[in-house]
Amino acid sequence: MCSTKNTAKQFEEIAQYAIHKGNNLAVHICQSFSPEDNITPQQALEIGKEFMKRLYPNYQFIICTHKDRKHIHNHILVNAVDFENYKKFRNNPDNLIKMRNMSDKLCKENGLSIIIPKEKNQREKLRKDIDSAVYNSNTFDEFLGYMQFQKYEIKQGKYLYFKREKSEVFFNTKLLGTAYTEKSIKKRIVNHTEVKNHKVHIYDDKIVNMSYRKRLKLSIDNALKTAENYNDFLKILRADDYEIKFGKHLAFKHITGSRYIRVESLGMEYGEEMLKLYFSNNEEYQKLKMEMEETKVDKIIISDKAYQNRYIESKNVDIQIRILNYLNEKGIKNIEELRVKTEKCKKQAEINNQNIQNINTQISEKEEIIKAYRMYWQYKPVITELYKIKSPDECERFKSENQYKIDRYNKSVEVINRSKNSKGELPKAVDLNLEIEKLETLKNNILMRQNKAKAELSSYENIKYNIEHILDNTPGKEYKKQTTKRTKSL
Repeated sequence: MCSTKNTAKQFEEIAQYAIHKGNNLAVHICQSFSPEDNITPQQALEIGKEFMKRLYPNYQFIICTHKDRKHIHNHILVNAVDFENYKKFRNNPDNLIKMRNMSDKLCKENGLSIIIPKEKNQREKLRKDIDSAVYNSNTFDEFLGYMQFQKYEIKQGKYLYFKREKSEVFFNTKLLGTAYTEKSIKKRIVNHTEVKNHKVHIYDDKIVNMSYRKRLKLSIDNALKTAENYNDFLKILRADDYEIKFGKHLAFKHITGSRYIRVESLGMEYGEEMLKLYFSNNEEYQKLKMEMEETKVDKIIISDKAYQNRYIESKNVDIQIRILNYLNEKGIKNIEELRVKTEKCKKQAEINNQNIQNINTQISEKEEIIKAYRMYWQYKPVITELYKIKSPDECERFKSENQYKIDRYNKSVEVINRSKNSKGELPKAVDLNLEIEKLETLKNNILMRQNKAKAELSSYENIKYNIEHILDNTPGKEYKKQTTKRTKSL
């Protein structure tokens, strides 16, 4: 809604109608892109236009796209007055957040990277970490252990103080509010102790006695709370000093650890498919997680001295009751039927895995074609320019300078030609995207069935393990007598 030649004059013409004129003629927005992103100045310009179209459709603006630095960036000059209602541009922190969010959204839509902002409000960060530690603790010492794990230094005296790693001063928790004093924290821990039965970790000034599995669980739980998507979730864990191994099983290893830990070994709700489902369909994830909890059967605790521990004894009796209920629900009457059900479940899981692999292959092939289309149009001007050159020497020089672009173009042509159907027709990008969406939906449905099958298989295998150990003669006699006596009394 303005020209590049008379921008300032046209801005002034609109500004004279503003109710609250002020001194600002325009607002300057700088939108930068990572130097690691493969983005052209034209793409940056289009993203800048779309940014303004979505956020400020009623404002005049001019965009200058700079390519004179390592990173391509847009300078957007916006009229400080809306040309429709003649209202002034609101330049405040809330508006800045909206701009950042919109810019991030457009970058994600175009496959570009974004900056994960660091927590600036230290008080809010400390509150969140204290809440997380209270939730995961049974005693005050365990709470202090969790805070150490979160890389806080602790000072106790009249008040409780915490200092973040690399910070210069200790922060008094009393300033966070009445719920964060030492006395209140102790009360909050006691109030949920009866409900939650976590393993107690001893607090020590030099080391936190927490297993790597427990650490990984806590890190995953914290990452799920803040991550926007699955890739963001993996980035947060990498930033938390975890190495990631992909393949048949997703596994993590802390830089101080000695081996990788498979996520599925932490529990069915931590499996790779479940973690992806958390972001793609959270409602279905919560529903499936609840089903898994309701039908879950744990392994019994085997010990010669189990009869001396009333907790272990009562825990094993609870598991045996769950076994009986589960077998009744599934209509399983003997060991042979249990074996048949287990084998059937295994075969179904294998079929599901194969179907998922086939779908992933199809999606990859279609995505490769779409990427080839983009490469083709991106580097076609280079080939057009090459054909215009008549001099052989100049042609060779141009080829050597643009060899990478020419190779990328040739590769895209090769992929596109392979995608032709029997009639020699090329698939349309729109149709390919629709097919990918359908395949993703189909894959998600199979993944949900697969998660249920895995949960069922896990319960069957645990039941088989439990029955074998209950009937086995290897445990101590005292333990056998006690479990038998207890079972009869039921």
